[in-house]
Amino acid sequence: MEHQPHIIPDDEVFASVPRTTLRDVLVQVETEYSGTLQRDTRSAFRMLERHLGVDLDKCLATPAAIREIFAGATPGTARVSKKRLANVRSCIARVLETFGHRRTWITKEIQPSAAWQALLKKPGSNHQVWGLSRLACYATVKGIEPCNVTSETLLGLHTALEAEEVCKQPRKLIKHTIAVWNMCAKDVADWPDIRLSSPFKSEPYMMPLDAFPDSFGKDIAAWADRMSNPDPFDLSAPARALRPATLESYHYMFRRLASALVRSEALPIERITGLAVFFDQQVFKAALRPFLRGDRITTDAYAHKMATQMIAVGRHYLGLEEADLAPFVQIAKRLRTSSDRKMGARNFERLKQFDEAAMVQRLLNFPEEELGRALALANPIRRTKGVERALAISLAIFTGLRAKNLRQIHLVENVQRRGGRVFVRFNAGETKNRERLELELPSNTINLLDLFLTKHRPLLPGSNGPYLFPGKSGGPRSYSAIRDAIGKALWDHAGIRISPHLYRHVVAKIAIERDPRLAQAVSRRLGHKSINTTYACYLGTEGPAASRAVNQLLSDITTGEVKSQ
Repeated sequence: MEHQPHIIPDDEVFASVPRTTLRDVLVQVETEYSGTLQRDTRSAFRMLERHLGVDLDKCLATPAAIREIFAGATPGTARVSKKRLANVRSCIARVLETFGHRRTWITKEIQPSAAWQALLKKPGSNHQVWGLSRLACYATVKGIEPCNVTSETLLGLHTALEAEEVCKQPRKLIKHTIAVWNMCAKDVADWPDIRLSSPFKSEPYMMPLDAFPDSFGKDIAAWADRMSNPDPFDLSAPARALRPATLESYHYMFRRLASALVRSEALPIERITGLAVFFDQQVFKAALRPFLRGDRITTDAYAHKMATQMIAVGRHYLGLEEADLAPFVQIAKRLRTSSDRKMGARNFERLKQFDEAAMVQRLLNFPEEELGRALALANPIRRTKGVERALAISLAIFTGLRAKNLRQIHLVENVQRRGGRVFVRFNAGETKNRERLELELPSNTINLLDLFLTKHRPLLPGSNGPYLFPGKSGGPRSYSAIRDAIGKALWDHAGIRISPHLYRHVVAKIAIERDPRLAQAVSRRLGHKSINTTYACYLGTEGPAASRAVNQLLSDITTGEVKSQ
């Protein structure tokens, strides 16, 4: 009987099974170290327990475990300085090197096969050899020759790296391995004629527009032209032109719905020739069905929004009569949920962090704290960026501006000074709901603004342009840059998770929970046409505050401080 070779599972190629816990390491520290070194190391372990909630008795002393602990840790969540957190991480990593899981070069534990050794002699750079060493060792154990490397090989290597618990970022190492291999395939003579690509890629659900018949794209272009330039005398045309961002969202919707028809095999791609194809009830339902709440879609309102948008297309572009649209209107009504006008689940959860008065205070004090950190920096550009960040956060807090308006503040058109007062003003055409908006800045924000304009903004690329927060070319700063400026620093230094739009919810929550009479003022400040929008979409976590107020009233009556009527 022919001998069957032993097949080693991917997750056992590199892996060892360390049993040493962090408590074991701490015991070793107390035995082997003394003096300041012992004191500092014990202090680092205490911080893991008390500030980060780590169970030293259960946590394995492996780099992977430490990586996971510190992945979600910031100076804000740990309530320590950034330098202290970095020092603790460095200290823990250092003692793990000594007392934790043994870490050696993988090539010392696994000797690459003769074929792989020959291949690794070809590159002229040690960097390239090191970049391919783990692949060579993995392939040797699995019996894979260099000429047979595939995406499946890379997937197996990733499994082995994750099980090893030594590599800090397995996916990043796979990406680097691919880059080095392809570089060698391009530049090194007699390298296997194989080009590697990421094994994690999957075909996107949404298909590109050019995958559909040309007539579909032309119909969308004609629709966009009509929506951009509506004839005021055409009663079937929209009342006003759609904005570029709205047009883009419709473009995505058309592609999503068309892709859904193809992916679900409800309609062959060659039959998707124009927008009119959606206005068959069965086709309409088939296009929307993949976007109902489920494993892939987490919101109830997604399908309803697309249904109402398509009805607008039928009404304003295809010219369908209301009787023809009636069945589709009924479908849209059935898709509508009671939560359509409520705040999203993620914002709802994140708002709860501001139930704590300390967290509210931390947010409101943050611009001044960030300014202090910035002014302490020696590098003038980094200092300027810090001052800019402090100003952007102050404006987000004390104006509630949407990120689109915040990043596009024009120093001439949107910033006005009257005496010692400063206003940020937007015309109706500049705001999302086409409502004119004028907001007065508090004194602290004015001081930040003046400091930034006089001493720091001139150092930024693009400062010759007219925008408060300039991009490199002189235009407004990008949305992503503003989002990071007013979000990332708060997480790093204060442990606050906040997005640009969440600032608006926080403003409403803080003000109205403390004084319900401010509801109208908050609504106006946020630029809402109706106070109902403020209540329906921006509030929802005020229940505990209302409960506290009622309970306090009942307690006061019980103790006689307030007489019942």
